[in-house]
Amino acid sequence: MRLWGEDLALIQRAGADLVTLGRLEGALDDAVADVPREKAIDAHVHLGRDADGHVMAAATLLEDLDRWRIVTAVCFPANEPGEDGRFTAANAAVTDAARASAGRIIPFCRVDPMAGGAVMTMSRAESDGARGLKLHPVAQRLRPESPEVVEVVADATARGWPVLIHAGFGARPLAGPIGALVEAVPGARLILAHGGRGDARALAARLPEWPDVVLDTSLATLADVSALPPERLVFGSDRPYGEHATALRLVSLAARLGGWTPEQTAGVMGGNLRRWLP
Repeated sequence: MRLWGEDLALIQRAGADLVTLGRLEGALDDAVADVPREKAIDAHVHLGRDADGHVMAAATLLEDLDRWRIVTAVCFPANEPGEDGRFTAANAAVTDAARASAGRIIPFCRVDPMAGGAVMTMSRAESDGARGLKLHPVAQRLRPESPEVVEVVADATARGWPVLIHAGFGARPLAGPIGALVEAVPGARLILAHGGRGDARALAARLPEWPDVVLDTSLATLADVSALPPERLVFGSDRPYGEHATALRLVSLAARLGGWTPEQTAGVMGGNLRRWLP
């Protein structure tokens, strides 16, 4: 087959791109080589198709986990409440994916406390295998201190579930509402997403009052994560909004800046969360 000049140039550029990509992949691996992943858990993954168009399929996630040597991931529905407004179908899709994943997907259910029937939705999800709860104050327009949220968090706590709460963009202020929720539901195990980025400094200042509150590192800032006690942090990626290379690099840099021990870093990567998972 004869190659014209434009064809040959295209092939040469493609080869150069592959070489560059290979170098980039190797550099990324080197950049996170110091992050222990033998028991790593990603605490923050959305499955399904979000209302904003972002998509994460279970098969793609499992490929990601293999690529970055992460053992398991906590997964919950994207913002797709469905026709009933209760996330019934989306929760079922997550628990189905978990059953098919050989233990690599840890399913959390998602509810809208304002839509009614949230406790019933949680009961159904638990019977399907759910092991925790996700709440999104921005997407579902919730106030963490509202009676409706207190009810579902109390129910989740009675089930032994941790509760992951969006605490990032658009979620401010948070320290007062989270304090009210903690007071209303003693013993509630709360995971505040994104390093509490919606109100990070105020939340960090109150952590000593809240022994059962941790923050995940997904899409958090390096300054916030490195300043927090590693015992109060859990690793997260926020797939598909974030990705694992950057999430792992954040932990690597924070560990150096914060002077974390290898044991503390391993705790962030899985040990801190594992003790909460029923």
